[in-house]
Amino acid sequence: MVGRAVALAEGVDVTRRLLAAAVMLGAAVLLALFARDVWHWQRAMEDADARSRVGAVAAGAWNADTTLPAGVARRLLGLDDDLAFRRAAMHALQQVDAKGNDRNQKVRSVIEATLGRIVRHDTNATRASRSADYLGVLLYNDPPSPDQAANAYEDPSQGAPSDFQTPEQKAELQFSAAVRLDPDDDNAARNLELMLRRPTPPNHKGAPRSGGGEQLGQKGSGARPAGHGY
Repeated sequence: MVGRAVALAEGVDVTRRLLAAAVMLGAAVLLALFARDVWHWQRAMEDADARSRVGAVAAGAWNADTTLPAGVARRLLGLDDDLAFRRAAMHALQQVDAKGNDRNQKVRSVIEATLGRIVRHDTNATRASRSADYLGVLLYNDPPSPDQAANAYEDPSQGAPSDFQTPEQKAELQFSAAVRLDPDDDNAARNLELMLRRPTPPNHKGAPRSGGGEQLGQKGSGARPAGHGY
């Protein structure tokens, strides 16, 4: 009986050791896969940022090929806000040189709403500022609302954009917000300067131009590819 009890105890001990070894092996495998996914996210972000400095890329360019579920490493690395900004910026760049009209206004409205959320809620001043700058360019090129004439000269610094403001006033409000959020945002400062240079209410027939021929909304003046400056 004693020998049998000893053998049974030894068997339980071996089982425990095997289970512990299996758990440790599983943890090691998960850590290795996580490290691989982290590396893939880093490469994806760096590569897409580099390409976006040359020109607009697809909003999905920052997606990483991961082994674990995509959200695991992404959330642990805190990339959700970065990705949201970059994707919104790319969608904005696809519309930045276009005039708002009946065909594209729904798409533009979704992009503008996304940028507005980033401006209001992103704690990163650089991302929030650049989102406000993109939003200002899009708003400038939106069609006037039917009832804007009632307050055509309303001070754009008072309150949030509304249907009673002209596209120019809404854009100026966003450029001002961008400069407040990040005083080093040269694009936003340049766009705000172009707006403030206008001595009379604009006729909305074109984007503001400086003496050097810069045009609001053109790449290099009113917009920058995502990733620039990080």
